[in-house]
Amino acid sequence: MNASVIFEPVSTDATPSVVETRESLLRGIGADADAVAVIQREQAVLDARAVLHLAAAARKSTWLAKLPDGSLEHARRSLVAEVATTLGLPESTAAQRIDDAEMLCESLPVTLDALTRGDLTYRHAQAVVRQARSLPESARGEFEVVALANVHRQTPTQLSTHARVVRERMHPESIDVRHREAREERAVWLEKERDGMATLVCHLPAVAATAIDDTLDQLGRALRAPDETRTHAQLRADSLVELLLHRDGDSDVVTRARGITANIAVTVPVLTLLGRSAEPAELHGYGPIDLDTARELTAAAPSLLRILIDPITSQRLSVGRDRYKVPADLRAAVILDDETCRFPGCTRNADRCDLDHVLDWAKGGDSSLANLAALCRRHHTLKHQTDWTVTAAPNRALHWTSPSGARHITDPPPHGPAPSPPARPALQHLADDPPF
Repeated sequence: MNASVIFEPVSTDATPSVVETRESLLRGIGADADAVAVIQREQAVLDARAVLHLAAAARKSTWLAKLPDGSLEHARRSLVAEVATTLGLPESTAAQRIDDAEMLCESLPVTLDALTRGDLTYRHAQAVVRQARSLPESARGEFEVVALANVHRQTPTQLSTHARVVRERMHPESIDVRHREAREERAVWLEKERDGMATLVCHLPAVAATAIDDTLDQLGRALRAPDETRTHAQLRADSLVELLLHRDGDSDVVTRARGITANIAVTVPVLTLLGRSAEPAELHGYGPIDLDTARELTAAAPSLLRILIDPITSQRLSVGRDRYKVPADLRAAVILDDETCRFPGCTRNADRCDLDHVLDWAKGGDSSLANLAALCRRHHTLKHQTDWTVTAAPNRALHWTSPSGARHITDPPPHGPAPSPPARPALQHLADDPPF
């Protein structure tokens, strides 16, 4: 049986305009993203419940070990095996989950409370636990309060970086002593991957690793050519292979490498250089480093850049509307202040980013510290080629608005000593009495 279908023309008056269609789609995108955010908060609440149960199981295991013929080691092994087999996890992962749960419940009440409310994700909580674990118990309370100060604006990766810096500043033991001990663990090892690939891991002192990374980045940029098909990441990887395996050859990589000096930025308090203060030096993009290394770098530096912002330095923090091109000292000030790309969630190093006029030069923006920000090429393009918008706020904060209307704020990372934390809430999640 054949059927015919008749299409009737739709009135042009009922046809939505392009603008209406676009706005409707953007509202839909925003609603979908908001729905996922709600689910993420619900997931965090569930993760907090799992943490409480794992900590309770660990507590029961400890009491089990205190019974006649009990053994703490055997009870712990049995607990790990129980959790691993129940959850379908490797025992190493199960052990880590249990350890994290105990740390959160026993030493990090602020982090646990935030997770319970859904104010951060379990990955955020893990970032705090990872750094707190190596601190003395007496320092963990102050650490978590400072580490979580801006967690609502940070991805887990950004929080991990921030928490590591806070941990370095708040650790009661001298960074010089800790660095001498930690550098004994330097090593290089291979991790096998699929498809004929492998990952080479180098655990090195931060200054050396930063210098190697910058050298590879300079080589990658130097090898770019109009007909080059390799990505920047591939050029960096190929340069490393050439340098290590063909260092005596005459390849373009080896030739160029001979003329490259790694660029690293270290901020050293003047009183520290004079031996009148123990305030640590900071490696740009990393955080506090030991003073011996900082003094060696300062002594060998061909020149020093003054970055203090006061009238005595005469540093140009603005060239106004007279010049579009940013002078070197102002560029350095922006890079050192921003550390990373200023788009929400981006962690690309600022020294590998473009400098963007927040208020476009063509619209009257000037070349000043207040109106400049580091943006990686991807997000620089996003700002100018899509409907993402940004405005500058006091203290160099940036207020971003997505095409669907979502708002985000990014700030330069804090510099200098960590602020004094507020009072720490009392632990309320674990009872001291046995569960029987």
